[in-house]
Order: sequence, then structure tokens, then C-alpha cells
Amino acid sequence: MFILGEVVGYISSALMGVSYDATAVSLFSAIIGTVGAVVEYYISKSAAPKPREH
Repeated sequence: MFILGEVVGYISSALMGVSYDATAVSLFSAIIGTVGAVVEYYISKSAAPKPREH
């Protein structure tokens, strides 16, 4: 996730014509990656099949 965030940050800064700030991109990527991992965990946990009682 970190490498993908850096690549997206670099490309988007080049397309917008602003200077590339690796520190800001790294911090933003870490925050978004952590939030994404937590959300994915809770979504998959709630979607897991419940064991049937006999």
C-alpha cells in the first residue's frame, strides 16, 4: 500500500503541476492504508458465515 500510495502521489502531483512532497504523501498513504485495512476487517468479519446450531 505504501509503494502504491507513493506512485499515485507522484503521478498526481505531476499532473496537477505542484511540487512532490514525499513526507505528506507517505503520511497520507499510511493513514488511508490503515483506515482501509480496519474497514476491510470489519466488513469481512460481519460477512463471515455464522456456524449453524444443530
